[in-house]
Amino acid sequence: MEQSDADSLERADGDRFRYLFENVQDAVVEFELRDGEPIVETVNDSFCELFGVDRERVVGGSLNDLIVPNDYATESSRFDQRTAAGKANHAIVDRRTEDGLKTLLYRGIPHEGGDRGFALYTDLTDDIRQERELAVLNRVLRYNVSEAVDGLLDRSAALVDAADDPDVVEPARDIREHALALERTSEEARDVERVLDADPDLEPNALDSVVEDALDDVRLAEYADVRVDVADAPDVLSGGHLDRAVAALVDNAVRYADAQTPTVRVSARSEGDVVALTVADEGPGLPEQERRLLVGDLDLTPLDHGNGLGLWLVRWIATAYDGDVAYERSDDGSEITLELRPAEP
Repeated sequence: MEQSDADSLERADGDRFRYLFENVQDAVVEFELRDGEPIVETVNDSFCELFGVDRERVVGGSLNDLIVPNDYATESSRFDQRTAAGKANHAIVDRRTEDGLKTLLYRGIPHEGGDRGFALYTDLTDDIRQERELAVLNRVLRYNVSEAVDGLLDRSAALVDAADDPDVVEPARDIREHALALERTSEEARDVERVLDADPDLEPNALDSVVEDALDDVRLAEYADVRVDVADAPDVLSGGHLDRAVAALVDNAVRYADAQTPTVRVSARSEGDVVALTVADEGPGLPEQERRLLVGDLDLTPLDHGNGLGLWLVRWIATAYDGDVAYERSDDGSEITLELRPAEP
């Protein structure tokens, strides 16, 4: 390639970079490290807008003095040291902006061996505030629902015990059943919150312990014949919530069974490169919509809700642990299988 062609390509690359730099919606600054201090070389329009600065006036000044609050000087110094060592930065930080202190996603990219770098800032203030407000609202609602359900359960039970009139007893029992269903949904919502908030570090877990913990939490298990055969199965990789998925499957199997004393079988076996943990029942099977949600054939939407959150929880837990869910229906009942990764390949 001739020198003129190489120069043309270099100019074209520079033009593309400049176009991206100027038009990206994130605030971007290019800086040079001088004696460990990031000195502004250039900024884009989004930076000027977010931080309320004039492009010409900030060039040559200290980036830290411009946007870093005094209380965060140690933090920014640590970022600068990483940049100088040629290491990238990624953090949620608080910085001074045109509209006061804001919470930003900061990404630092070293350049030229750490002598220079780029910093990108994305405003997360509204998103984080909304998350915090929703967390508070969730706690308040969960507490209030729990208090209301406890009251309904106590009063409906007392009414059933005290009433002689069948016209009173039957409605009281219906009230109790609805209160129990609401309590179950509240507990499932709590489990869903824990699973979604968790950062699953997969570790080996013995299935016999997982199943034992699950059955301890299923109130209806005492009304069923639950048969467990997992002792010979290998350990699986999971993040600590696998028992919640098993509990949800057993609860569902007992709750919707036709028999007075339902039979539920929990078994596990190696199948190729996965460990299959199966909960089998003799019930009527899942409705088509819930089956499709469970195995991932249907995306979750506000309109695609079933009888509670338990089966959603099963799906989320399995996929979070790099696994899958399978469903089979037969004349004798149905089987739901969690396909999990073995602890040792």
